Amino acid sequence: MSDERDQMDGDHVQGETKYFRDLSIAYTDAIRSSDFKANIALLFLPLLMVPILEAHEKGLAHVPLWVILVPFLTAYFFLVLSIFPRYRSSERSTFHLSRDASPSHFTYTHDPLAALEEVQHRVAILSRILWWKTLYIRIALGVVLIGIPIFGGALAFFGS
Repeated sequence: MSDERDQMDGDHVQGETKYFRDLSIAYTDAIRSSDFKANIALLFLPLLMVPILEAHEKGLAHVPLWVILVPFLTAYFFLVLSIFPRYRSSERSTFHLSRDASPSHFTYTHDPLAALEEVQHRVAILSRILWWKTLYIRIALGVVLIGIPIFGGALAFFGS
């Protein structure tokens, strides 16, 4: 009876570990996708600024240039922040990121509960990274999508 219960608990731990590993893979893919979106936005943001700067020279020269550039530079700043990785070192994680890694950092222990705890911790770290990346991208795109119509309206109203 006890052996059956231990077998069921072991299967349960292995099932949870597989679930969290799959979740870790999903978070990693979402982080890569988020980085790709931010890189594309970083490439196209300067292309949006060129016609706006030309329109500024023609119709709104009395408005200071920094007023026009602040939304775009703010968006650019947040897009760059969203690309930077934010892996924090943690004593609980066996996922080491360091310059001076040694073989002792990569020991294997056959403890299913420790493996489950480690993979849960990794999912929590990846979730935090994805949350910040998503927030920064939303702020950047929100600033751009609000700034362009405001500048277009100002140009139409005050421009020549």
